[in-house]
Amino acid sequence: MEQKVRNLFIDTPFSTEGLNVQGFSIIEVGKGKLKKGKLLSTADFSVDAEKLLKVLENSGKVYGYTRKGALKALYVVTADGHRYSCDEVYFSSEIEGEPVTDLMNQQVVFLMAQRASYHKDGSAIFQGTKVPKLTTKQGPYNWYWAVTFALLYGVVFCTTLKSPAGIFAGAMMGLAMGFCFRSNKYEYVKDPEDGEKESETI
Repeated sequence: MEQKVRNLFIDTPFSTEGLNVQGFSIIEVGKGKLKKGKLLSTADFSVDAEKLLKVLENSGKVYGYTRKGALKALYVVTADGHRYSCDEVYFSSEIEGEPVTDLMNQQVVFLMAQRASYHKDGSAIFQGTKVPKLTTKQGPYNWYWAVTFALLYGVVFCTTLKSPAGIFAGAMMGLAMGFCFRSNKYEYVKDPEDGEKESETI
């Protein structure tokens, strides 16, 4: 299925589901996977595992895209305090230069911006370009899942406690789950100091 190129910074509110890249799975590469060496051996590009381990030890992140168990892309995100930068990106020869890489870039940029948003002084830089601030807007209360879990927990507690009082406990649990399943919308907010520029090149 053909995947269209999208702008690096989405200019309308969006959900994380819309960032998924069809046919690929995104993973956060941890120290364990690097030390085993199996993941990197599936790639047709070369990268220094020891260097990646140092990035992780310094609070950085390494993201990978896999397809049918093979590593097709790798993003190295370094951390300097609450400033996150990605200057190293590796692509498999079969996808390099293809529109799908733009979609991967967009998803990783979001992950960087999301992490930066957890800190008041957080910032993200992707290949020399400053990423706009990311804001989160919570969706409405999810009554569907609230009722579903209230019924489920109600039956479970009634059976376990062997008392109608279980219905009340189930209802309370269900109401709490309604808050957990609210959908989030995200939006990039341009810094007023940037004027008419979409992003600032470092």
